[in-house]
This record gives sequence, structure tokens and C-alpha cells, in this order.
Amino acid sequence: MCDAVSPGEVMLRLDPGDERVSTTRHFRVWEGGGEYNVARGLGRCFEIETAIVTAPADNPVGRLGEDLMPQGGVSQNYVRWT
Repeated sequence: MCDAVSPGEVMLRLDPGDERVSTTRHFRVWEGGGEYNVARGLGRCFEIETAIVTAPADNPVGRLGEDLMPQGGVSQNYVRWT
């Protein structure tokens, strides 16, 4: 059971760093999204257990998010893969 649960999507941001998007071949990937950021922030600021209710695509891009969510301290107890 979590102290706070947030419904919403987890988005991935591709960051080209100091290069232009049109010419770079390397990106750093960051997870985000309004609801996810709230869950992550609550967990970090108040040291509570948080989770997100979401349904990401069951593909390599979606599974990348699966790896990033626990690093952000957000539980995947309510994630449904589609």
C-alpha cells in the first residue's frame, strides 16, 4: 500500500545535450510528466511511498520507463502494460 497514488502518464524526454536535435545521434533519456513528477516529488520531499496508475505500451520504449520509475522512487504496483 502506498501513501500517495497519482493517475497519469509517464513520458520520456529525449535530451540532445549541447547538440541540435536535427543533427545529434545521441540522446539522454529522462522520465517525466505532470502526475508522475508529483508522485516523485512527494516521495522525495516527504519520504513517503508513492505510486503511479498508468498503462504504458509493452515495447522497448515503454520498458525503458519501467527501469526509470523505481530510480525515481515511484512504485509500479498500479502499472498495467498494454
